[in-house]
Amino acid sequence: MAKFTVGCVPFVNARPLVAWFESLGNESPVEVVYAVPSKLPRMLDDGEVQAVLVSSYETLQTPGRTIADGVCIGSDGPAESVKLFSRVPFGQIKTLAFDESSLTSNALALGVLRETYGADPVADNCPPDLDTMLAEHDACVLIGDIGMQTDAKGLLTLDLGQAWKDMIGLPFVWAAWVGRDDLAPELVELLNNSRHWGREHFDQVVEDAAAKSGWDLATTDRYLRRTMRYDLDGPAKEGLNTFALMLARNGVLSSPQRPRIVSPVVTA
Repeated sequence: MAKFTVGCVPFVNARPLVAWFESLGNESPVEVVYAVPSKLPRMLDDGEVQAVLVSSYETLQTPGRTIADGVCIGSDGPAESVKLFSRVPFGQIKTLAFDESSLTSNALALGVLRETYGADPVADNCPPDLDTMLAEHDACVLIGDIGMQTDAKGLLTLDLGQAWKDMIGLPFVWAAWVGRDDLAPELVELLNNSRHWGREHFDQVVEDAAAKSGWDLATTDRYLRRTMRYDLDGPAKEGLNTFALMLARNGVLSSPQRPRIVSPVVTA
């Protein structure tokens, strides 16, 4: 029986972080349950799971959160799956449709538009559909498969991962393993071990992710191997802290939290 249970998003970019646990089957020390991002924080608060893979915004807005050291979902340049599409030049955007499924991407888009382009749009949460969003807004944010595969013909497109890199020069942390105050160092170690296994068996992870998602193998390989970044190291932590400062500057979060980072247990 698994000693720990974690909640994970059912997305392609999470596969390198959990594939080891699934490969072990009933022998795995960690059971992985999948849920949409909006449900994961409640599962953590209710004690159903001991850690959840959730957005960086969640860690910065909620008191009492902790972060597992060493592991994240990030990018250091283009994110490919997080984009802003606009009918007008970015500096002229007055109305913006947020993707209702992503707090982090929406907050980043607002910060980029204000600080890089001088725009200060009125924003609304909307279901992620390009045509519907742009019917009543100058621009929209789309993430995930939709963000990657949307036909942007006739539109201006801004990759928000690249926009952050151009502004700040640091990696961006999209998501991390998040726990409560009692996040166990032993679990943090297992999460890091799973990350290392995913790195060592990357071809297997890519093939599995492509099969489960329906993506073609080449796209899956490029996205997981070259676009996504999975190490919560010094530059990534600095990027997360800088994102917190951006949220404060733009009034998105008046007092962003500074989650405690929990290190893996040290074994002899």
